[in-house]
Amino acid sequence: MPPPPRRGRLAAPAGQPPRVWRKSIEKLTRQRERTGDPTSRTLCFTFPGGRRASRSRVTFVSPEHVPDFDGEEAWFEMALTAGVPWSYWRAVRQVDPPGTAEQDDAARR
Repeated sequence: MPPPPRRGRLAAPAGQPPRVWRKSIEKLTRQRERTGDPTSRTLCFTFPGGRRASRSRVTFVSPEHVPDFDGEEAWFEMALTAGVPWSYWRAVRQVDPPGTAEQDDAARR
């Protein structure tokens, strides 16, 4: 018989989608193994806004949680997803930069 779940574990039960804590639009920047070399592998992605108590001013995102895109920077809808043993950020979909929707509407008028 498996042990009872420990308090504080918030993973979704099997067969259910993971629980999303928060969503936001963020500009992801690719961090490469060798800076400036477009053929080197991607180590991680970052976006500004790490936790205030941390030593880093950026938040790190694993490459496996970001869909492929061209270039070194792109805007994504990000979701903070509950996981075990810790929560993680994942890119849901690529979006237009904030503010361009208003510019597009003004151009149509």
